Amino acid sequence: CNKNFKVRQVLGTVVTVHPWSFLGGGEHNIIGLARNISTKGWRVITFTLKSTPLYLGGAIGGIIFRHYREVNHITEIVEWAFEQYHTKNDTSDQHMVLFGSSAGAPFAGSAMAKIQQRQQAKIAAFIAVGYTFGNLASLGFGRHFSSVVGNAASSFCGSSSLAAEVEGEAPPQYFLMGANDEFTSVEQLESMVIRMKAVNPTRRVDVEIVPRVGHFQLESPSYDSFVSDQVV
Repeated sequence: CNKNFKVRQVLGTVVTVHPWSFLGGGEHNIIGLARNISTKGWRVITFTLKSTPLYLGGAIGGIIFRHYREVNHITEIVEWAFEQYHTKNDTSDQHMVLFGSSAGAPFAGSAMAKIQQRQQAKIAAFIAVGYTFGNLASLGFGRHFSSVVGNAASSFCGSSSLAAEVEGEAPPQYFLMGANDEFTSVEQLESMVIRMKAVNPTRRVDVEIVPRVGHFQLESPSYDSFVSDQVV
């Protein structure tokens, strides 16, 4: 037995949600990023997100039914991970972070609200890279906005929160976006942050804008190292 061998402490668990499959997204979009985050001491979970099946309308059905299949799948993964890795004797594993990329971010946000409602797991932080807040994107994902923004967004593009936000209990949120994002403008993101603060002034919301970078650039492998350095 090598007495000099030391087990590296795990800082916590990051559950990643890849971009929407109907827009070409998949687990492959998140693998490189997950590897980079794991080198920083975090346990990282990736998975292939279930999408609304074609017999229920596929992409259109997902929008109509508020992507319930995607949201439920994320909820199940997070609650499984929390039960699997969280112990009272290991406070590091209380750091359960939910990470969503592109259209995966709205799904993750709604799953976070559902998880808070069910109280079977605790989210320590929510990270969104390229959250699709834009006007056109809101046609597909607007119903998820209130899950991260709060009740101030309840009348925005027909959104309706899965769970009423409990004052003071919203986890910290971090939004990373390219200045040239094709779905959301910097002004639109800033407007949403103002709404978040209006709902809960004590909530921590951090925003970082990457100059001269577009939506798809930021989620490409060439930015995996940069994104991992920013988010953990």
